[in-house]
Amino acid sequence: MSSKKSLAISRNIVATDDHEYARMEMDSTEKAKRKDPFSPAKIRPTAKRQVTVSDGNEGMNAVLDAIKQLTEKVDTLGTQLQQNSTMLSSIAKAVEFNAAEIKDCKMQLQSAVRDVTAVKKDNAELMERVLELERYKRRWNLRIRGLKENDGEDIRVVVADLLVKISPSWSSSINQIVDSVHRIGRREGNITRHVIIQFTQRWHRDALWRMTKDHAICKELRISFIEDLCKADRRPELLCGPKLKKQEMLESGRSSEVVPVILMDRESLRST
Repeated sequence: MSSKKSLAISRNIVATDDHEYARMEMDSTEKAKRKDPFSPAKIRPTAKRQVTVSDGNEGMNAVLDAIKQLTEKVDTLGTQLQQNSTMLSSIAKAVEFNAAEIKDCKMQLQSAVRDVTAVKKDNAELMERVLELERYKRRWNLRIRGLKENDGEDIRVVVADLLVKISPSWSSSINQIVDSVHRIGRREGNITRHVIIQFTQRWHRDALWRMTKDHAICKELRISFIEDLCKADRRPELLCGPKLKKQEMLESGRSSEVVPVILMDRESLRST
């Protein structure tokens, strides 16, 4: 009985061992399958190409050539940058110099403007003074307009005879009354030039001027004695100003009380 039991137990042990062994084989097979990343259906990767010595040398030469070219470009760029820096420095100096010159020119221009303004002011004052002096000097003069001109005439003698006819009381002292007599400008064609008479005293000039206003000799010879105005006062707008003023006042309907004052002859104003 005991022998049978022991035989059965041994068989069970063997069966169990066989079962465990089979299980271990199955586990190892599954593990092996899990470790294998490639399945029979997938394409296996190609083997890596072995790098030879010649391939390595060519790669190194290409790298060295690239480094050499890059180094040359960097050197060229550095040279250009240095040249540009030098150029910019010179441009900056030129700009500073030009700015200083412009500032100096502005200061000189301002000074010149002030000087020109002062010179213009002084010139205007001097011109006015010269004009006043010329006007004052001409107050001793009278002009004869329309006096016939003959060849080879002695204009002083002609004018002296004319003045004696107008004022017989001057016959004995005409040479002391009249200082100088001459015609104005050059003779051109048949144009009758004006005659300038300069008196030694102003009251002689004013007295003669009053006598010639409506004198028969003047009407007979068709001559007139007029004021010797300077060029600035002979402008048309100054000479015709009173007449234009009268017309404007008449058109605007202003009072006629002030008209006689405005219509005063320039010659009368000069003689006062």
